[in-house]
Amino acid sequence: MQKNHTKPEIYRNDQVRAAIQELFSYEDFLAGMKAFVPPQLNKLILDEKDAVQSAEDFQEKVIRPFLKTVEKSSISNFTFSGTEHLSPKERYLFVSNHRDIVLDSAYLNIILLEQGMRTSQIAIGDNLVANRLTELLFKINKSFVVKRSGNPREIYNHAVTLSEYIKETVTNKKDSIWIAQREGRAKDGNDQTQISLLKMLSLANKENPIQHFKSLNITPVSISYEYDPCGYLKTKEYLDKKSNPNYKKVFHDDAQHLLLGIQGYKGHVHFHFEKPLNKRLDILKEGSNSKEVLQRLAAIIDKAIHLNYKLHAINYYAYDELLGSHNYKHQYNRSTKELKAFFDDLIAMLPPEKQIEGRAFMLKIYANPLYNKLSHS
Repeated sequence: MQKNHTKPEIYRNDQVRAAIQELFSYEDFLAGMKAFVPPQLNKLILDEKDAVQSAEDFQEKVIRPFLKTVEKSSISNFTFSGTEHLSPKERYLFVSNHRDIVLDSAYLNIILLEQGMRTSQIAIGDNLVANRLTELLFKINKSFVVKRSGNPREIYNHAVTLSEYIKETVTNKKDSIWIAQREGRAKDGNDQTQISLLKMLSLANKENPIQHFKSLNITPVSISYEYDPCGYLKTKEYLDKKSNPNYKKVFHDDAQHLLLGIQGYKGHVHFHFEKPLNKRLDILKEGSNSKEVLQRLAAIIDKAIHLNYKLHAINYYAYDELLGSHNYKHQYNRSTKELKAFFDDLIAMLPPEKQIEGRAFMLKIYANPLYNKLSHS
């Protein structure tokens, strides 16, 4: 097949250095950083930027201290588990649920970095590089672009190239790769792997997909945020789409979610790394056709993510509220007033005629992780 489409790629070291210089040449970026980060961190970043020689340098000298500041200001407890399943000598395809535009992959990489492992490349949608500043920030941080716009032939050609790139990167042990289990975030907290993602991954070896999936070292990662800072915005977006079928987010909307996701209170954040799925993939041979193989793989990934999602009082409260039950009251009894006030305050920001539907959707954001976990019992 003749290919005239662009191969995904991350910045080389010389491109990283040039991108750093360009990034810090923009007055808007410098002003935004000054307003957004504490003075001490701002000074540290400005002092360190000229010493950045690679993406790994950028992650160590800039991203890591930035995330530590975010952790202090908006995370009550940051924990992780399952890294004993990983080896610094191996490369993995990390497939995770997706809650936050920036922090999911950023914190995953810092965990890897602090455990003495090489950080992963990050798959991002082309909607996030519509602005030059965000394009530079993401690509300096080992990101490559997943094309979501274009005609069907262009999308398919890109999917083939992307699949081959992921295969080459992981199997040749160049880098691990992080990719979300679905296009965009799960706005309602219902973490389900899209079959289209797995179909894209299979394109690099359609003749022997099961062996191909084994070679990718697929490793599910379950990411749990006690509180979703963008819960209100996600609810508003859902209601706007229902009232206006032609509603489309613009880059400003993504930027608003990005900033609020970083600044907003998240409570307890937990990452769990499941064992690579290789030994569990033989069951895929029972699939009668390629579609069933992909459905079985999606179910395996979903089960790992659902069962390892860390639940909190708010998840049990939302589940009971949604069903009108008291099955899990013992999980949140001491916090009932606070949790009720949390939802009431957010729902009060919606127009009165949308508050009932908005409340149901916001409760789903927190109830669905429990619902999904129960579905495997």
